[in-house]
Amino acid sequence: MTRGTYDIHWLAEDHTKPSYNRLKHHPLKEKEGSRDRIRDFLSQAIFDHHFHRQRVADRLEALGHEEAARFFASELPRDNKTRKGNFGEVVASENLIQRQGYLMPVFKIRFRDSHDLPMRGEDIVAFEIDAENRIKRIIIGEAKAILKYSKSTVTKALERLNKAYHPRPMTLSMLAEILYETGNEILGRDVDRVSYELMSRNFPRDNWIFLINQKQPYDVFGCIEDNEDVIPNLHCASLKLKDMTEFVNDLFDNTSLSR
Repeated sequence: MTRGTYDIHWLAEDHTKPSYNRLKHHPLKEKEGSRDRIRDFLSQAIFDHHFHRQRVADRLEALGHEEAARFFASELPRDNKTRKGNFGEVVASENLIQRQGYLMPVFKIRFRDSHDLPMRGEDIVAFEIDAENRIKRIIIGEAKAILKYSKSTVTKALERLNKAYHPRPMTLSMLAEILYETGNEILGRDVDRVSYELMSRNFPRDNWIFLINQKQPYDVFGCIEDNEDVIPNLHCASLKLKDMTEFVNDLFDNTSLSR
């Protein structure tokens, strides 16, 4: 098990959940006894999504381990709602990277406006890459990690995905700018190509809703089945986590600088 493979050791498909006609359901559950084994790797993933590895290495060299750890801990969110929101994006993103093989060249959480404010734009933007390293499909996702399940959370996530169709996901321009700024002009140019094609014609796209709650009903996405605005190629993942607040706080309070 490694930082890049912990997801398959932590989560398994939950075959007890219902199937749907208008979406592809990905019901997930924790493997028994897996939480303690994957905790450090998930904690490292949370850290990676907030801070660039080279920045961490530079601070370690300049400050030493103890002072660098204090420095980065001060920059992690303290607000419970923000922590859960960021946790949901990390879990969803890593699930798509590790299980689906998608490319996520930019971790959006690093570019948040404030420690305790949510990010603007779509929660998740990833890409499927072809043999020539060109983008052949875009993946847009909404991740929701909230203690209590509600249908409104699901329908609002669907509404946000629908808005990303008109005319294109608003996050793409930001991603292209970041890629150009960091010297990855080739991929930045390709993101702009995809952005333009989304405005002028249909470009292959998958849509994801990733829902994490402490408790969930049996029929998690039934409210989407009855919705008139279901978008094509919709995937919905559901995950129930016991002691969710304690788990999330433990991960944020005990992030590791080790690599």
